[in-house]
Amino acid sequence: SSAAPQAVLLLIPGSPGLVDFYIDFCTALHKEFPEMDIIGVSHLGHTRFSDNRGLVYRCKKTHSLEEQVANMVAVFDEIDREYATCLQRPKMLLLGHSVGCYFAQKIIECREARVDRVYSLFPAIESIADTPRGRQLRLMFRPGVRQLVAGMIETLRWLLPVSAIYRVARMSGSLNRDNSLLVVDKMLFGSCVNSILRMASDEMRVIGRLDEELYSRIGRKFVMYYGVGDEWVPVSHYRRMRDINVDGTVVLCKEGISHAFVTNYTAQMARIVVEMLKQELA
Repeated sequence: SSAAPQAVLLLIPGSPGLVDFYIDFCTALHKEFPEMDIIGVSHLGHTRFSDNRGLVYRCKKTHSLEEQVANMVAVFDEIDREYATCLQRPKMLLLGHSVGCYFAQKIIECREARVDRVYSLFPAIESIADTPRGRQLRLMFRPGVRQLVAGMIETLRWLLPVSAIYRVARMSGSLNRDNSLLVVDKMLFGSCVNSILRMASDEMRVIGRLDEELYSRIGRKFVMYYGVGDEWVPVSHYRRMRDINVDGTVVLCKEGISHAFVTNYTAQMARIVVEMLKQELA
C-alpha cells in the first residue's frame, strides 16, 4: 500500500525469546497508537511454530548469539524494504527488552541512519556473566550441562501428561497463568531449551564491556529504562550509563517493576512506554 503508518516499531524480546509473552504489552501500545505498526520477532529456535498449513515445527539446530543478531538485522532490513514503498517514510523504532537491547544496539550500530529511536527496557548490554543472576546460572549454560538439562526436559515431556507439566510451571512462582501455558505449549521442548541455553551461554561470553563509544556518540537516539533490585542489570549499570549517555534519556524505575515485566507488570510497563512514545510521535 502507498499509505504509510506514522511509525514502525520492531520489538526484540529478551531471553527466552518468545514474542508471544509480549502480546498484551503490544496490544496496549497499539491501542494508544493505532497509526503505528508493531512487529515482534522471536529468537531462532526458542519456540516451536506452525506454518501456513498448520504443521508444527521445532528447529533442532542451535544458533550462536552472532547468528541471532544477524537474523534480527536481516529482519530489520526486510521491514525497511517493505515500508520503502510508502509515499512518506515512517519513523523506524526499535524496542528491546533485556538482552533484546543488545540486539537493538547491534542494529543501530550498522543501520544508524535508518533508526530514529531505540527504547531499551532493563538493558542487559554489559558484563552479564558478572551480574548476580549471571553468576548463579552460568553453570547451567555450559556445554554438556545445557544438553543434559534439555534432555531432561524432553524426557519429562514423554513421561508426564501436559496437565502435570503445566502445574509444575505454575508452581515455579515466576510465571502467571497465561505465560505458563505459553511456556509449556511453545517453549518447553528439549530442542527449544537447548537453543535458549546456547544463546545464554554466548551472552555470558560475548556481552562484556559496555560500548561506551557508541553511547557517547549516538546516545541521543536512546531512551533507556533501568530497574531497582534487578539482578541481571544492577543499578551500577544505570549510574554508568547516566554518566556516559549525557545526550539520551536514562531513567531509573520508581514503580517497582521487575526485570521480567511481562509476568506481572505488563500494564504498568505499557503505560510508561506510551508516555515515552508520545515524545516521539506527538
